[in-house]
Parts: sequence; C-alpha cells; structure tokens
Amino acid sequence: MKIGMLTLPFNNNYGGYLQAYALMTVLKGMGHDVELIYRKHNYRPLSLRIKYFIKTWVKCLLGQKHELFIMDQEKELRYKGQALMPFVDKYIAPKTIPLFSTAQLRKECKGKYDAIVVGSDQVWRPDYVPNIENFFLDFIDNPQILKLSYAASFGTSSPIYSDKEKRICGDLIKKFDAVSVRERSGVDVICNFGWSNGCEEVVLDPTMLLDLKSYEQFIIPSNEEDYAVAYILDMDEDKECGLRDIARELALPMKNLSLSGTRLFSMEMWLSCLHNSKFIVTDSFHGAVFSILFKRDFIVYANQERGVDRLSSLLKTFNIENRMILDKNGIEELLHKKIDWEIVNERLEIDKMHSMSFLRKVLGEQ
Repeated sequence: MKIGMLTLPFNNNYGGYLQAYALMTVLKGMGHDVELIYRKHNYRPLSLRIKYFIKTWVKCLLGQKHELFIMDQEKELRYKGQALMPFVDKYIAPKTIPLFSTAQLRKECKGKYDAIVVGSDQVWRPDYVPNIENFFLDFIDNPQILKLSYAASFGTSSPIYSDKEKRICGDLIKKFDAVSVRERSGVDVICNFGWSNGCEEVVLDPTMLLDLKSYEQFIIPSNEEDYAVAYILDMDEDKECGLRDIARELALPMKNLSLSGTRLFSMEMWLSCLHNSKFIVTDSFHGAVFSILFKRDFIVYANQERGVDRLSSLLKTFNIENRMILDKNGIEELLHKKIDWEIVNERLEIDKMHSMSFLRKVLGEQ
C-alpha cells in the first residue's frame, strides 16, 4: 500500500524528528511504501515573530535567558537545523518536495496514495501548524483513500479552535476511517467538540513501538565518568536552581542538552547523551519517552504553559505519575526513589501490542 504520512512541520525538535522516523519505520516494517508529505511553514506570521521577540527580551530582563541572539528566529532555526538535517535526509525518506499551501498539497497528493496517516505529535494543535484544516485532510477529495490518524495530539486538554475551525475540522474528522490519539484527554476533546463516532482509540507515541536496536544504532559509546543530563525546553530560575540541587544531591556533573543559539547537537549526540547518562531531568514529552525507553531514572520538570496533560498522560500509562514535579519542591525525595522497570516494561509491551493492532486493523500488512 502506498501511504502518505503527514506530521508537524519540522522545527528542530528532536522528538518531532524521532516520532516521524519511528512511524515511518513501523509502517515500512509492515510492508508498506511510505512517503513523508513534507508540509512546511512558508513563513512565521509577524504576530508570532513579535511575540517571540518580546518574550526573549522579557526573559533577558528577568534573568531567565542568559544569551540574547541578535539573529532573527528564522535564521536561528535554520542554524540549529544544520546538525539535524543529515538525520532527516537519511532516515525520514523519501519525502515530497516542500509544500507550503493547501493548493500545493492537493496537487502533489492527487492520485498518489492509497492511504494517508496524520500523526503523530501535536498535529491537532492550531497554534503549532500552518493550517489546521490541512491536518484533517481538507486537501483530499477522493473518498477511496483511507484516512486515519495515529497518536495525534491536541497538546492540551483545552485546545483553542475558532467556531469555524471546529465546524470544518469536525466535518473532516468524521470522514476518517479510523482515529487514534496519543492522550486520553484527546478523546475527551473530540467528544466535547461533538466530533466523536465512539470509536476513537488511545495509542502509544510511535517512538515507543520500535525496539531498542532501532535507536542503539545511533548511540556513540562513551568512556566518560557518570553524569546526569538535563534536557529543558523552557529554562527559568526555578529550574536552574533545581538542577543545581539535583547535581549536588546525586554528586554527579550535570550535562545540559538544551538547544541554544551557540550549541548544536546532532541526533546521535542527543540520543547518546540520554542513553549514557545515569539520571535525566526534562520538561519535554520525548525527553520523558526516551528516559523510559532507555530505562533511566528521571524527573519531569513540567511546564504548565506548554501543557501538562501530555506528560501526565504518558506517566499515568506506566503508573509513574509521581515522577513529575511543577517546581523544585520535592526533588530530593524523588531522587532516591527507583522506578520499577519490570512493571513499566510489562505495561509497555501490552500497549505496544494494542497500538500495533490498531495499525494492522486499518492498514493491514503486506
């Protein structure tokens, strides 16, 4: 079966690349011919650029951001992307030409695919995508094409859709042959919006469907002394203080994997740092995912602005909700509580079987 895969426009986010790699790898492993539908932002709206500029200055004034980059955000993102594009070109392939509009999507995809999979990640979060209706497949007119979502996420339990978007996206999702979401709250959103047909399923993020060998090929062996690692997307004073406390309590040096304008990490470096560490601190969904996959004790330092639902849903799946904190209070107690990886792995295998069953049921194996 020829399958088109539509996911978030790449934005130099390690998890975003890895979920695309994982889903493509799984679908290819089922015997399908898979191509990434390469939807991109054609430009960042002026309102978002102004918002970013103001936010950056405020963080500097509050002492929450120690480096102020003069280059604009678009140049900064391109600069960061230099370290990650080799991974994309080699492992997330083939892909279409870059597509910047609904018209281009319609033209490129016409008569090309037997099925289109939307997902995973926050593809149904309007402020994260260039045109939310595209991610409900408004550019597909042929009713013979299978339409499904895999581990689609709204990113929050209260996504902001206009009345028009609710109506249009609701009509479109009802034409899907199967719908799966990444969080239980996603099912609630679908029901609250009046979009439900009663058959929505909750599945694992695709990164959790692959065995460890699929990631170990990227791991760089290390002879370093033991260390802890921090992968923080939104650093602030409380987190900085918490990281210092953690390093002191564990008596380990703390490596910082967070992206900055002067630091580039390849995918291999990023995965290796997590894999070779003794302890992980993160506020990232996929930072938590790979802590689980690599069986590293960890703390999730949640960011309420980005949305806690994604993280709490993930941790609840494995009965480790206590690994999440909102501030540095309670860190010391967590550092000395070990995760029961046997229980976590049992749950992972059960959910992996369910998630693969969803894909096989809809797409079949070739």
